[in-house]
Amino acid sequence: MTALAESKAAGHSLARTLAALLGAPLVAFVVGAGLVAFLPVRPEVAYLIGFHVMVPLWVALACVLPLLKNGRVAWGVCLALAGPVVAALVLRRLG
Repeated sequence: MTALAESKAAGHSLARTLAALLGAPLVAFVVGAGLVAFLPVRPEVAYLIGFHVMVPLWVALACVLPLLKNGRVAWGVCLALAGPVVAALVLRRLG
């Protein structure tokens, strides 16, 4: 059996793995930055909340994304979580 066939047989997907390794920290950072930008508290408190949400979110996504159906779904979850926050941050910066 080839390495690709063994990988498929084991249920591994490169796209899901990349979503977990690259998408999870990016999404967590974007959500943390969004909290820092939009929370109506002092900047120091907003930074603490943003950081303390970012780390567990990163770990949770890194654990959940490889378990999803396929890579398209895993990247869709990343986009669904990060997309609106990125759009809000861009709109805030522009206006």
